[in-house]
Amino acid sequence: METNYQQVAWNCMNKYVGITTSDGQSHDGFVAHIDQNYVTLAIPTNEIMGQMNGMPANATTYRQFGYYPGFYPRRRFYPRPIPFGAITALYLLPFFI
Repeated sequence: METNYQQVAWNCMNKYVGITTSDGQSHDGFVAHIDQNYVTLAIPTNEIMGQMNGMPANATTYRQFGYYPGFYPRRRFYPRPIPFGAITALYLLPFFI
């Protein structure tokens, strides 16, 4: 039975889902965008906090970008496009606040 993952993704728009791809990788995130070839997940991450290691920003960035000591631009979600041809499973996940 052929599953139309594009239609399933449209039904899961703005919901927290898990996706398994044909190469065995698993991704979880919110369905942010759907087009003819890809579904784009907004994947929550804490990676940037691990990379900063509590170090302050350079003094040169204060003036150029308007950052102040202790303030870092944080990206809460990273977009990850996944081609429909590579999806082997798409399923809803529980999301609690």
